[in-house]
Amino acid sequence: MKFAAALMLMLPLIACGRVPLDKPEGGEIWAVLVAGSDGWYNYRHQSDICHAYQILKANGIPDDHIVVMMVDDIADNYQNPYPGKIINHPSGDDVYAGVPKDYTGKHVTVENFFKVLRGDANGLQGIGSGKVINSGPNDRIFINMDDHGSPGLFCFPHENMMANDFAKLVKELKRDDKFKEMLVYMESCYSGSMFQDLFSDDMGFYALSAASPYESSWAAYCSGPLNTCLGDLFSVSWMEDVESKDPSTELLKENFEITRTRTDLSDVLQWGQTSIENEVVAAFMGGKGSNTSPVKKYTAEELKATAVPSQDVPLITLQNQLKSAKNLEEKAHLSNEISALNKRRSLVKHVMEKIALTVSGDEKLVKELMTKRQEKITAWDCYGDAVDAFHNNCFTLGKSTYALTVVPTLLNMCEAGYSTNAIVEATKKVCVFPTMHNAY
Repeated sequence: MKFAAALMLMLPLIACGRVPLDKPEGGEIWAVLVAGSDGWYNYRHQSDICHAYQILKANGIPDDHIVVMMVDDIADNYQNPYPGKIINHPSGDDVYAGVPKDYTGKHVTVENFFKVLRGDANGLQGIGSGKVINSGPNDRIFINMDDHGSPGLFCFPHENMMANDFAKLVKELKRDDKFKEMLVYMESCYSGSMFQDLFSDDMGFYALSAASPYESSWAAYCSGPLNTCLGDLFSVSWMEDVESKDPSTELLKENFEITRTRTDLSDVLQWGQTSIENEVVAAFMGGKGSNTSPVKKYTAEELKATAVPSQDVPLITLQNQLKSAKNLEEKAHLSNEISALNKRRSLVKHVMEKIALTVSGDEKLVKELMTKRQEKITAWDCYGDAVDAFHNNCFTLGKSTYALTVVPTLLNMCEAGYSTNAIVEATKKVCVFPTMHNAY
């Protein structure tokens, strides 16, 4: 009788496709949270990841099933007016407290990220916490990644993860029975290109990207005393929705729709096996949350009013500081900073134009190579080598946000059939200056 009564209570939820659960039947939930950037202008990436950790922790996922990778240079940064704390909302609480420091500083690398997902504990001996994902065929894995990007690449502090390499890893993990289903939420410019044409609709892989393959994502909560952006539009949208709902009944589809609506400055998209959207949030993020958002939730319009394109955060931050400067000396200093930033941006464009001219030998083709939009990436080997050459010889991409805006030119040259060697040698010939780490 008790079973029958319980079943009757569940029938309305089953009819809607919402079966409450705390964890996947017969499996466990694992999570990897990655903030790939460093520096105060990139505050929001570590803030987002810390917030994601607090949600998973509140939802009952234990620390030994959550791996956090972040440089960890924000909480105690000299520019932080709240030492030891990080916030993800203008009136939010500290999201830094209790966050595991599994892999920080120089250990935030693509290689270590891959080893974590493979469960390669031997390969991580003596590195960070050594914690890995020990998942099996019945388990679900949630991956949340926040940083900058360009077509087909996601930045780490000193290197870049190419989309085809990530796809190969996921397929390897699936082949080795490392997961039943995997969910990826990725916050970066061009993030859709990390999944486009790379994942089938039958391998248990499902992803949301903050932007299409062809556009910038947006930072959010960009005004206030911290002189930086507190979060990213996509990230705060999905997290604030999850916090305000019951994760054991809200569907991933609902979270996607709400996030897409609130992030309408970029095109939030689904990838992979989209049927997974009919599972509840708790299947990947746990199900023991408070179901109440701890902060005032901005309307979509209020949230948009705080947003700026990700690559423009440094410039707009300086411009806002200039507007509120209190004396002539401060105004002069900030004006000089803005002027220097704009000169670095001009240099970035000039350098890429020279590389394109060196490779093509045709001034008329340079504009096309600089502006053409590639619908898909096919020349992966050429493109990966070209990105590495530009990154190593010209501008460190993870630290040079604006340089990422010209990387599509490298892709255009590869897709046009120019040789890898010609592009690599052009970067060496043009970039005779020391590799720049601040072209933002």
